[in-house]
Amino acid sequence: MRRTVPFVLVGALMPMLAACETIVDQRGFAATPGSVEKLEVGSQSREDVIRLIGSPSTVATFNPNTWYYISQKQETWAFMQPVMLEQNVLQLTFNESGRLQAMKKYDLSNGKDIEMVSRITPTAGKELTVLEQIMGNVGRFSGPRQETNPGAPTGGGI
Repeated sequence: MRRTVPFVLVGALMPMLAACETIVDQRGFAATPGSVEKLEVGSQSREDVIRLIGSPSTVATFNPNTWYYISQKQETWAFMQPVMLEQNVLQLTFNESGRLQAMKKYDLSNGKDIEMVSRITPTAGKELTVLEQIMGNVGRFSGPRQETNPGAPTGGGI
């Protein structure tokens, strides 16, 4: 009996320890090795870029000539918040004729944390209490609608 207790405890603890394994997630753009290095500023078109590295992760909201290729690597341990290990952003800018004009690379050191603004947008109208909401509809309901012109009678055949 005394010999089996340690084995049972180890057997019970192993799944719990395995559940706490670190999980690494690779998300977003994953270029084939060497494909980004083949991009040439000034000579390649949008179609050439899509053929080489694929479609962009996103296009700039106010400028369709700016494309972004975004990739992230996150690490998660147990129930903790994920930790960002890597973030790479490739920004491609095209001129009006559709040729690659500029190429910039950003990483995690270029990122900035943005704080949320806690203001509340005012809305027009009146805030009602629960009682006002319930009592506000009393007397507003009418009976079933009476049709004044029911339409042409329908015949059942001949």
